[in-house]
Amino acid sequence: MLEKNYFYEESLELTKKLVKIPSLNGTEGERHLAEYVRDWLAELPYFQEFPEQLVVQEVKNDPIHRINILALVKGTRSDCKDTLILQGHCDTVDIDGYGSLKEYAFDYDALPEKIKALTDDPEVLEDIDSGDWMFGRGACDMKCGDAILMCITKYFTEHLDRFDGNIVYMLNPVEENQHYGIMDSLDVLLDWRKNEQLNYLLSINTDFFSPAYPGDNHKYFHAGAVGKILPCFYIHGLPTHVGHAYEGFSVTLAASEIMRQMELRADFADEYNGELPGPPLSLRSRDLKPSYNVTSPEACFMYFNYFIHNESMTVIMDRLRSVAQQAMDFVNEHTDTQFRRYCERSGDTYHSIKYPTQVLEYSELYSMAEKECPNVADEVKQITDRELAKDTDRREMSLMIVERLFELCHITVPTTVIFLAPPYCPRNTMKQSVPEEKILVDDVRAMLDEMGEVMGENVKLMQFFPVLSDSSYLKIDDDDTSIEKLIGNFPGYGTVYNVPFDKIKAMNVPAFSFGCYGKDGHKWTERVNLPYTFGKLPSIIFAALERYLIK
Repeated sequence: MLEKNYFYEESLELTKKLVKIPSLNGTEGERHLAEYVRDWLAELPYFQEFPEQLVVQEVKNDPIHRINILALVKGTRSDCKDTLILQGHCDTVDIDGYGSLKEYAFDYDALPEKIKALTDDPEVLEDIDSGDWMFGRGACDMKCGDAILMCITKYFTEHLDRFDGNIVYMLNPVEENQHYGIMDSLDVLLDWRKNEQLNYLLSINTDFFSPAYPGDNHKYFHAGAVGKILPCFYIHGLPTHVGHAYEGFSVTLAASEIMRQMELRADFADEYNGELPGPPLSLRSRDLKPSYNVTSPEACFMYFNYFIHNESMTVIMDRLRSVAQQAMDFVNEHTDTQFRRYCERSGDTYHSIKYPTQVLEYSELYSMAEKECPNVADEVKQITDRELAKDTDRREMSLMIVERLFELCHITVPTTVIFLAPPYCPRNTMKQSVPEEKILVDDVRAMLDEMGEVMGENVKLMQFFPVLSDSSYLKIDDDDTSIEKLIGNFPGYGTVYNVPFDKIKAMNVPAFSFGCYGKDGHKWTERVNLPYTFGKLPSIIFAALERYLIK
């Protein structure tokens, strides 16, 4: 076992260099940072001797030519093929939240005092004064983790005769939204598995964790990764003139009721093995009127972040359908009740106002459109080809497909269409009911308990990494029925978004997160703790290498 602080100075200095390179998601900076990592690895004597084991892979169909970096290092103590994957991402979120401090977002030296002058948050001020925290965009999410894995990779190349197995170091772009990098990397990982006969035991991701509550002193580790879908609702009603308010079917009221039933709904959190993900949360909601007039909106569009631990897509879609139908029924009941009261006050003659309604899944809408227009696939392709050329937001592209199919079907009754849009992250669930997965999780937990005692840390292994991670794309346990339900309700699947399910199933690699300790990820006070992250975490990761790659 390496002593505490073995990698401290090297990984800290490398983190500073990485933070200095802006690599905001969706910018060429992602490529620039990956190129720096490529050059750093290429200078190592090992990769000068084995350059074919350092792979630079361009992300497919990417207008800014971002790249994946994959490096294979083979231990020489024996011919063992057991392999650990060490993974990280090179992109960060934007710096808009820094406001007037944008120019200092990557200046880890000047930034703390600039923040200190603008905040009265006692925790932030205490962390600045302690000197134990490094501030800056990407400092904790996750350039510190990238630097640690780079340093461990370097050490491995210099001590090959210590290890019976191998490591793969992998750096991917596009993690903060679409995850295209990791999905393309599967080709290289599967090729290495076949050609080098590698046996991937597990992956270790060093994305960050934060305290779960004030005063929390746990150091969290995670087995597996939460899944995520983006359920969308397209609500089409009956517009009316403001002078005849009760004669329409209000899509804004339906959207409001869907929002009320979905937003923060605790019983929609998918519990598994005593652990809950976050509840559904609205990410966008708007009507589709192009401009002002005195006619009520004809349609609304809304979508939600929805985390998954274990539920099937069939169960989830049935739940969403129920929410949508209750919302449609609510509009009818509310409109009729309010019209009755209005008539009682005005003296007008009351008559019942209730409209037939329907809720459709996208797969049902597509089948209806096929009957009306046999070349509906060409219609969808025209939309995707046109909008991909414009680099249109994928969610808006999905909506355009739904709107066109809705038009082809000549639907005249108030209708809600439920569909899915990018991104989709498979859940990476390690189940107690699967013997080999239970054995692995129990063994990692035992190792972490041992290291926690040695390091003087209160460690805790959780079932799932709680936010989105590239680790989701290394393993999937949805059955075929669930996957078919998902694909069937994904407009333009294969072009708008294409998850390589067969490759993910073929990989089937359990994913763990050995995270850096940070706070305020994605905020202007983002920071990483130095003593734990650079002093202790590298030794814990290294202990995993020793446990699984020394026989």
